[in-house]
Amino acid sequence: MDEQRRTGVTDELRAAFVAAFPRYVAERIASLGVDPEAFAGAIEKGLDNLEVELDAVLSTPLAAQRRPPLEVFRDALTPVTAALAAAGMELPERDAATEEVLPGDRYDLGPASSQALGDRAWRAHIAWGIAKAEAVAGVVPATGRQPDPDPGTKPPPAVVLVGTDLMDRSKISNVVAAAGLTFDVWRNPAAVEGGLEGGAPALVLVDLTHQASDDVVRLLAGAGVRVVAFGPHVDDFALVRARSLGAADALPRSRFFRTLPDLLPKLA
Repeated sequence: MDEQRRTGVTDELRAAFVAAFPRYVAERIASLGVDPEAFAGAIEKGLDNLEVELDAVLSTPLAAQRRPPLEVFRDALTPVTAALAAAGMELPERDAATEEVLPGDRYDLGPASSQALGDRAWRAHIAWGIAKAEAVAGVVPATGRQPDPDPGTKPPPAVVLVGTDLMDRSKISNVVAAAGLTFDVWRNPAAVEGGLEGGAPALVLVDLTHQASDDVVRLLAGAGVRVVAFGPHVDDFALVRARSLGAADALPRSRFFRTLPDLLPKLA
């Protein structure tokens, strides 16, 4: 992509995330039953950290950016977490998986998706994800890029699978069809890039045995897309790594297929 477009995408992402931070954090603190004004100093410090770290990440070439913007946003919440702890705020209960992946987010302040930051931040995040996809698409060889959808005539699919196993594809497509949802398969980062250009799906399922699964999870999560990964139950590290890269959940294969109907988006 040309330098002018890259600069426009990254500048808008930075501006949107910075603008969203004070409101988002104040709302999260208020949800804990305390007055956000009492933590104004911590919010301001977190905002300063966010600006500095976003500048550091976004000033590098897109293909070299290894810290997703949403991860930077979550890390900027550290001063707020520390202030809440210093004030004696009671810690909420957290599940073991969340505790392992995000041990520092003791009050669950971090957004699960950029959608929680508002429409401007979400759209800027999607645009960054598409630009990032363009930059990394050549890193992993394509195995047959699918045609780009026409955003003017075809809405994005509700559910997408990133994987190459034909049996998994059959199982998943049957469950998705039974739920009355549309379905597609994106086979590699290039296909993810093309798919995102047509709009973000409600859910992307990523097979962790795919050779590009780390890049795909990072890319999709960075673009604000809800990702559920699945892989062999013996590979605990892969499941934890997927969550750390931004997946909303990562499940052993047996549990994934058993609970798949409950993971799907609901029809309006």
